[in-house]
Amino acid sequence: MLYCLSSTAADPDLWGYLAFGRLFWGQGQFPYEDVFAYVPTLKPWIYHEWLTGVLFYPLYRTLGPPGLQVLKYALALAAVGAVYLTARRRGADLWPTALLILFALSCLRLGYSPVRAQVFTYFGFAVFLYLLEDARLSGRWGKLWLLAPIQIVWCNLHGGFLAGLGLIFLYAVGEAWSRRPFRPYLVWFLVAGLATLINPYGLKYWSYLAQAVTMPRPEITEWVSIVEGYKQGFVGGYEFYYFLALMAVAVLLACWARWREVTPAMVLLFTLYLAVRHSRHQVFFALAFVAYLPLLLSKYFRELTTRPGFMAAIDRLGRKIPALAVLLLICLFTYRLAGHNPLKLEVPSEPSRASRPPPYYPVGAVDYLEPRHLGKKLLVHFDWGEYCLWRLYPQCLVAIDGRYETVYPEAVHKEYFDFLMGRKGWRNFLAHYPPDLILIGMGSRIYGLLSADPQWRQVYADTGCALFRRRDQVPAGPAQAPRQP
Repeated sequence: MLYCLSSTAADPDLWGYLAFGRLFWGQGQFPYEDVFAYVPTLKPWIYHEWLTGVLFYPLYRTLGPPGLQVLKYALALAAVGAVYLTARRRGADLWPTALLILFALSCLRLGYSPVRAQVFTYFGFAVFLYLLEDARLSGRWGKLWLLAPIQIVWCNLHGGFLAGLGLIFLYAVGEAWSRRPFRPYLVWFLVAGLATLINPYGLKYWSYLAQAVTMPRPEITEWVSIVEGYKQGFVGGYEFYYFLALMAVAVLLACWARWREVTPAMVLLFTLYLAVRHSRHQVFFALAFVAYLPLLLSKYFRELTTRPGFMAAIDRLGRKIPALAVLLLICLFTYRLAGHNPLKLEVPSEPSRASRPPPYYPVGAVDYLEPRHLGKKLLVHFDWGEYCLWRLYPQCLVAIDGRYETVYPEAVHKEYFDFLMGRKGWRNFLAHYPPDLILIGMGSRIYGLLSADPQWRQVYADTGCALFRRRDQVPAGPAQAPRQP
């Protein structure tokens, strides 16, 4: 399992967490206004991942990348452990549960690129699954008080706490539909919802969430549907067909068992809808898949064992062979995990030729900028904004970065993406929010447009990025922009 979760390429959002944490611990008061951008920003700055940054920064400063990676692995194991306990609590056998965990790992690993605030959401979601299902099966509601304190912490770590509230609500609806006790779920839904008001922003947090949840994000690849992502190449063929296989297994097991548990089926269907609608939500479906379906697979295996021919085939095969095969796989993946150096944090400085390349960063351009102080206002490619504000603040201010709707008005980031994609009216952003420097990808359309623009001159380039400066600010010198190997 750890091998499947051992991605080591740094996620663009990580730098935003670290920058917020540095600001929080450095200035001694809570930062309600953004200081990293030079374009207009929302006031107050409602950063739903603020506590993640507050935790990550000292961890990174003290232990470096291994500290963040160990935290990721611990939360991933804890999430899988919670859904494993849920499956066992439902009466599933050990081996069917383990088999479906292994089957779902390919979808689970999508949420554990190192290291994002989502790891807290997946852990919280898994714990909620266990607590709610345990209460449903036992009819005892005592443990549900844990939902409120978990929500207090969760809502300050990541906006995905809404998944926890949604889960409680689905349990209330499902149990009401089944004519079973449902009022305790409604009570704790209300209490857990009120608990989320314990945050630095109060009710304004919910005003932000109402706008953030409903806003379209067509330029953010992880928010596109899995079908559209596959068509556009954001979702690879392996991931797409693997997800279809996961969905097919769920349907086959439910049909074979004539599954009639309303509440678990509602949760599974709703998480499936979310996974299809937004590829980033596949992890929720995978967690629900592992929590609910092992019981159905266990019943299927139990029925198989009642067939004399099946048991005779197992005896001929030898009962020790499957165990040896599992042991061999464990040894193989342990060896590969050790060779993978799972505690490092890679910051690739140039694009990869892989079919699904990890993100890369303008390391060379930032190294070039740091000692030269060429300008204050840096217009940067979206995926690099948080890296640049982490490395270059306060020397440079950026526009725009991955904090997106938490910081920037919708009109500003709409004009920004028109510029970045080289659409009609791409100059509007430059006119309204004139930068001193522009840092963009070499393969982008806007690179060609800027190269032909007499107002801008390329002052740095490498295999992945190019840096432009206003021509009237560039001193006389050689016409050829310096290039780095």
